[in-house]
Amino acid sequence: MDTVSTTSPTGPDEAAVRFGHYRSLQNDGQMLAVRLIKLLHRMADRSGMNPTDFQCYTLLRVAGTMTPGEIASSLCLSTGSVTGVIDRMEAHGLVERTRHPEDRRKVAVRLTESAELRAPETAPGMRAAMTALHEGYTNDELAVIVDWLGRVGRTLDGLAEAP
Repeated sequence: MDTVSTTSPTGPDEAAVRFGHYRSLQNDGQMLAVRLIKLLHRMADRSGMNPTDFQCYTLLRVAGTMTPGEIASSLCLSTGSVTGVIDRMEAHGLVERTRHPEDRRKVAVRLTESAELRAPETAPGMRAAMTALHEGYTNDELAVIVDWLGRVGRTLDGLAEAP
């Protein structure tokens, strides 16, 4: 009588361990998302910005100069909402609108120099805490983490773009 194996080629114990890891990644990943949202709100409060404006500020810090359309797409906002965000941030001296370097019909939005200096005050102790966390890993382990984060980011971008 033919039977179909329900275990992994590496054995039932390996399959159970892998399943446990997947379950932990799912649950811990969801808790990480919740914690990041909480942190974003705390950082927004410290900065004096609302969470949406702070998301735009953070996006421009990591991505650099962007068009309003790119900001809208990245933050899943309407272009009208982004106009309001940029207006508020511009009124507080955080961003400036300039001509797009490649297409003069477009506007580019970039952080001002003074806005760049505000980053440490929004998350006091963040750099030290993250440095301390990473000190326990070897360079090879950190390379795996960096690779994994890149893959997760690309996967999440793909899911966010899906209809």
